[in-house]
Amino acid sequence: MKKIILWLFGLDEAALADPATLAGVIASFVMIAAVLVMFAVLLAKKRLRIHRWGNKVWQRTKLLIQSGFFILTNSFMVGWFKGTIYQGKLKFMCVPGMNCYSCPGAWGACPIGAMQAIFDEFDAKKSWFDPVSGTYVQAPLYWIAFYVIGILMIIGALCGRLVCGLLCPFGWVQDLIYKIPVKKLKLPREPRLIEKTKNPRATRFLLGLDKYARLLKYAFLIVMAVFLPLMVKANPWFCKYICPSGMLLGGIPLMSMNAGLAAAAGKLTLQKILILAFIVILSLFIYRPFCRYICPLGAIYSFFNKFSLYKYGIDDSKCNRCKGCSACANSCPMGVDPVKDPNSPECIRCGTCNAKCPQKAIHAGFRTKTPEGSAIRTRKSK
Repeated sequence: MKKIILWLFGLDEAALADPATLAGVIASFVMIAAVLVMFAVLLAKKRLRIHRWGNKVWQRTKLLIQSGFFILTNSFMVGWFKGTIYQGKLKFMCVPGMNCYSCPGAWGACPIGAMQAIFDEFDAKKSWFDPVSGTYVQAPLYWIAFYVIGILMIIGALCGRLVCGLLCPFGWVQDLIYKIPVKKLKLPREPRLIEKTKNPRATRFLLGLDKYARLLKYAFLIVMAVFLPLMVKANPWFCKYICPSGMLLGGIPLMSMNAGLAAAAGKLTLQKILILAFIVILSLFIYRPFCRYICPLGAIYSFFNKFSLYKYGIDDSKCNRCKGCSACANSCPMGVDPVKDPNSPECIRCGTCNAKCPQKAIHAGFRTKTPEGSAIRTRKSK
């Protein structure tokens, strides 16, 4: 048992003599056990059957799941106690969401960070000195991170952007910020409601801007997470220059516990803190701006939404859209109309539409039929 604990925590026997380390190990097991008990209780009460419990209960349950998963994946309490990073064998595995490798409590690595880190291993024989820029250009030893792509494909094929809605730590943080009671920027998407606004022309312009701004996350994926690390310089470009999740979960906690790191902080740290502050302020008024416009991991999972085993489906025999009901579309925080496109790439599968539907016409799960046996529509309506 002792050997298993030492292997799991990446420690040696001498480290257990330190009271802080021993307390961290015990606290880790307590936290993990508490979260597993919580999940067992939720499943026993069948609270994951969203449409049976209503939106209010579901939103509370969703926050419990998000916070529980954050604790589960960041329960290396030795790191939180001592301001260090876990370096054990589990760090070679990727967690599903944007959870920074440098977070003191993180057991695993962020998939986006791992994808870029593979390019840091360079082939000295094929690297060269560029006299124009005066820099040493490193040729990557590996040109593709097969294990990271494999993990992403398995997760994506299983559940798509369900990870964004329930399992991503930075998504959870944005959800909490959005709950602060200030006036929100919500745009109506139905033509009849757009015409009732004070300035329909401005509303349509903002809707168009939002539509094209959502494509930025694919640009961040292609340029910052793939092209620049692979073709320009072996460097974790997105993590180093952009990622607000890394600064919140990794940079700030480590600097607060390590005076040397705080003293070494420079312009790049300030830049990332300003990006984080901008995202936090924007999250007060817009639901999940990082997920909408920036997140490269969400961009990857979005490709799987239409093909994943876990799907959203519409029972057209129950749906009251023809009678003027738009409860699902009006409640969707990501601005998706589930009736028109149940598995839109922009859907983070947060369950709000399901909980809000008065006719229980929305079904979420691994099946393509209702409990009564009738087929449900999972594809975009013509």
